[in-house]
Amino acid sequence: MSTHDGTTESAEPAEPAERIEPASPERLIYFSDAVVAIAITLLALELPVPGADAHGDAGVQHFLREHLTEYFAFLVSFAAIAMQWMLHQRLFRYVTGLSGGAIRWNLLWLLLIVVTPFTTKLLTSEADAFRIQFIVYAAGQALTSLSFRLAFADLRRSGMLRPDAPRGVITETLAWLDATIVTFAVSIPVALVTHWASLCWALLPLTQKVTRKVLRRVT
Repeated sequence: MSTHDGTTESAEPAEPAERIEPASPERLIYFSDAVVAIAITLLALELPVPGADAHGDAGVQHFLREHLTEYFAFLVSFAAIAMQWMLHQRLFRYVTGLSGGAIRWNLLWLLLIVVTPFTTKLLTSEADAFRIQFIVYAAGQALTSLSFRLAFADLRRSGMLRPDAPRGVITETLAWLDATIVTFAVSIPVALVTHWASLCWALLPLTQKVTRKVLRRVT
């Protein structure tokens, strides 16, 4: 740039923009662990307990038999939440940072896990609306895995995955997520025609093997 006396004034270099470091995944992992623990605790608190009207051993046994459905639903939901937690810690150990999209999807994942005690209670309630009760529960489980799948996809797309992450572990874990989505989603239309739609959930291990083979071919 020329000045009024003819000399040339060099332009000052622009200051480099501040580089924002990606958020550390540890805080999200610890927060997720705490929320999952609370959800499992709430799940257990909903279990029916014999009251004063259950007299003697025979009365307690009768009460427990009457509520077998609730106890079985508790075990299913406990297993579902526990599996989500195991898959979460299995994948997030290879994460180096967090993207905004992954944080939002992870929060949605936590929301759906916290709602699981409610959907479990709804599923086993005495309301005469099996289709709605079942669909709400199954949809919640499918959406839980879907939100987790989208969170991890955003991390991978943002380059937040360690380069030394074992491909086999990633494929195996994602196969479980995909199998959960497919299994619970398929059970929804089945529930429209039969009350035995929950039997579809027993196909989860088989569905996982199929999805694992598909993922190995496409990746």
